[in-house]
Amino acid sequence: MLTLLNRWRSQPGGPSNASAFIRVLESPKSSVSDKVLVLKAFNDWDVLVNTWFEVADALPAVEKLLDVTAFPEQSSAALLVSKVYFCLEQYERALEFALRGDFNVVPAPRVGLGNDAEYVNKIIETAIDTYKIMSQQGIAAPQQLRELVDKIVARNLDNREIWYVISLGFETTNLPMIEKAISAMPAELNVKNQTTLVETLNRVVNGAFDRSFRFKVINTVIKTYLKCPSPDMSKICECYVLTDNAESAADTITDLISRNLSTRSYQIAFDLYETASQGFLDRVLRRFEQQEQPADAKSMEKVHSILKGHETVKAYLDFYVRHNHTDSVLMEEIKENIRTASAHNALLISNGLMQYGTTCDDFLRNNLSWVSKATNWNKFNAVASLGLIHHGQEASAMKVLDPYLPKESVEGFGFKEGGAMLAYGLIHAKHGDATAMSTLAQWLKTAENEPVRHGACLGFGIAGLGSSSVSGYEKIREVLQRDEAVSGESAGIAMGLIMAGNLNQEVFNELKQYTVDTQHDKTQRGIRTGLACASFGLQGDAEPYITEAIGAKSNPMLRSTGICMLSMAYAGTGSPDVVRRLLEKVATDPNLDVKRYATIGIGFVLSKDPNTCLSYVSMLTEHFNGHVRYGAAMALGIACAGTGNMEAIGLVEPMISDKEGFVRKGALLSLSLIMCQQTDYTCPKVNGFRKQLLKKIGEKNEDSLVKFGAIIAQGLLDIGGQNAAVSMHNSDGQPDMGSMVGMMCFLHGWFWHSMHFFIALAAKPSCLVMVNENLKIPVLDYVCHANSQKFAYPPRAESKKDKDIKKVETVVLSITGKKNALKKAAAAEEKKRREAAAAAALHAAAQSSSSASGGAAAGAAGEDEKMEVDQQGKPKKEKAPEKDTKPIHRLCNPARVIPAQRNLITISDLRSYSPMKPLYKGGIIVSDRVDKDREEKLVSEVVAQVSLPASSSNAELKPPQPFEINLTDY
Repeated sequence: MLTLLNRWRSQPGGPSNASAFIRVLESPKSSVSDKVLVLKAFNDWDVLVNTWFEVADALPAVEKLLDVTAFPEQSSAALLVSKVYFCLEQYERALEFALRGDFNVVPAPRVGLGNDAEYVNKIIETAIDTYKIMSQQGIAAPQQLRELVDKIVARNLDNREIWYVISLGFETTNLPMIEKAISAMPAELNVKNQTTLVETLNRVVNGAFDRSFRFKVINTVIKTYLKCPSPDMSKICECYVLTDNAESAADTITDLISRNLSTRSYQIAFDLYETASQGFLDRVLRRFEQQEQPADAKSMEKVHSILKGHETVKAYLDFYVRHNHTDSVLMEEIKENIRTASAHNALLISNGLMQYGTTCDDFLRNNLSWVSKATNWNKFNAVASLGLIHHGQEASAMKVLDPYLPKESVEGFGFKEGGAMLAYGLIHAKHGDATAMSTLAQWLKTAENEPVRHGACLGFGIAGLGSSSVSGYEKIREVLQRDEAVSGESAGIAMGLIMAGNLNQEVFNELKQYTVDTQHDKTQRGIRTGLACASFGLQGDAEPYITEAIGAKSNPMLRSTGICMLSMAYAGTGSPDVVRRLLEKVATDPNLDVKRYATIGIGFVLSKDPNTCLSYVSMLTEHFNGHVRYGAAMALGIACAGTGNMEAIGLVEPMISDKEGFVRKGALLSLSLIMCQQTDYTCPKVNGFRKQLLKKIGEKNEDSLVKFGAIIAQGLLDIGGQNAAVSMHNSDGQPDMGSMVGMMCFLHGWFWHSMHFFIALAAKPSCLVMVNENLKIPVLDYVCHANSQKFAYPPRAESKKDKDIKKVETVVLSITGKKNALKKAAAAEEKKRREAAAAAALHAAAQSSSSASGGAAAGAAGEDEKMEVDQQGKPKKEKAPEKDTKPIHRLCNPARVIPAQRNLITISDLRSYSPMKPLYKGGIIVSDRVDKDREEKLVSEVVAQVSLPASSSNAELKPPQPFEINLTDY
């Protein structure tokens, strides 16, 4: 048989007509040895290339050999079947038999016509795809498939294809595979290895992975990454925040200071303050105290100041004050159109948002009699708005609010005093130091009226956001147990704010049981928002609580609570499974609150991926249920906040004319979130939307709810003096706790207007502040590679007086018209005479000299223009400002840089400073001086400074003198 096979294979033109040998495989009378020889011959690609279509007819006979236990070459038979199925392009079947045979992941060398590499690579590709699908579906892969994957991994590691193995580990969430790839790196890491580690960190940080898997991968990668010659410590500390490893973050900072890299440690401290919770920062500071060998005292003092927030608050306060561009005329125009108490309330809230952090309370000062018309809870909001206006002015908070804080006894029902306590919390939002928290705790303890307790609870919660303070939680719990409707609502929210991102079994059980026991729906709603805030970022760790809440079939309040918790637990992860669960609730749950929150939840989950959110929500914008339409509008507003996404605007815009008033309100709020910090260049519809808002506010027949929404929307558009943007993520692209929690509380404004203040937590200053190693702001220019008008402030509104003047000019009486006609005729004759005189002068001057001619022409033209402008009855024409056509423009440090502008910014003189992080991330950037011999100039302070303590070198801006609003009844 062997001789026949060799002769057949060596015939001219290659082997063909294999029927005789196929009969050997099919015949039961053929010997086993002959069948083995034929199988081995057909397994050679030189033979199989020309005969596979003949062998395909004999596949049943070959497959029968696999069932014969005594057959010695079952692997050869399986491999032949696999190859034939490969030729038939049935790759799953080819993989099935390759796993039963002796499949080699290294292709054989190419000889003659055969090419084993194509077959091997296709089997590997099919095996990997099958393994991925089974892993994603949670199905255990067969032992043979796992062994094949292990062989493939080993081959890639031998070839130093480490990133391929890591990518496979991510796609199959296989932690041992990733660990094996990282451990295979050489002891001395080169640039390629360092790049691979950075890419691994980026992938795990930005990907939609389970929380526990993410933590394990980050810890594994960082151990190796720290061995690199020059690791990115900022990236490492970002990972420490994600894994809640405050001790390692503190050790990293002290290590940098000990290596004389203080500037880099300052930048990390600034980044930690921006991205980490208060509880995390407190643990970092405690770690510093525990260290036996303190680092450089001066540098550590600066790090302490940064981590406590003093430097950030001071820099942002200075920026807001310097660049305040609030349109006071617009505020007056809105005020003139207000006729109801709800609109009055809305404008007070909107004014607070517009003047957020600017310390400019001119509108309130100039309209004291109008503000004093506020009654009951409008009084509360009027005073609370001062907290937004003076946000960050912590040293002067008591002085600003002194006229409204309780003295020996509370006046009336305590609305004014409660508003002052909320204002105090807003001034210290996300930055409640020991003094602020003890002050609020004392007010909470001595409060005698429900509005006072309400304000103290909200102030305590917003100041202690994310602190995870057990004692603070217990203080608020005492208010909840009083079983009052209004203060119970605020207590439920405040408990969630304090425990934000740190929900545990005890807290959940306690609040869930109280939801079931209480009869106050306001308290139940407050607990719902509080539990949602406490669930932020927990992902799979919150699943037991979410499942229990959603499973309460007879309690719609608990079901809606579970939906809110699900949305916040997976906020920004983009998890398709969570989106599917939310859509299922939209379709099946009969409760309107559940439907609304489930639709909004899609926006939270997909906040990192606006385009995917658009594809999911687009159909829901036309849903028959108004609550679903409202939820769809808000979901788009959350996911596309500050992007100016034209597709999202196109979906939401038609909802402005919806038949339901609350849907129209939601559409206006959504559009204001999307168009926040947009210019006519980045979003062509923004100016038209501004006019539409004013029109809605002024329409007499419009629903008061819609007017309320339009006024709040105006505040969102111009938040922070037109120098801030609402964003759900921090500069690193991670979901921001303050922003997500603030947005969830803002949505609670559906039930309680005072919660609209909380959207300020999501406002990020649109600034670029460069500081030196002494944390001072140097004189420095940036170059923006775009025309200055592309990112300029929006045009200011015209005052009513200017509009009236225009209207008066168009009204002409009949007798006035006759007089004007005579004057025009006389002016025309005078003009002709002057033109003739000018022409004669020009002719005479031309004969004398060209220079004289130019002067005469200019004089004549100027005189003629003057006569035209000064004609009686016509206003003087003002020259329109020349448009800037330059392709670049300069900005001074600190600069207003909106998000769409960041990628176009560079330092004008690269030899002056070297920044510690890319300019496109914005915010506060620490820099090293490159040329230290050059004289350094610092930006002068524009407002007088007052301090934190007198002994401290840090200083804050002086507030204006406090004033008192005489809040009497109508």
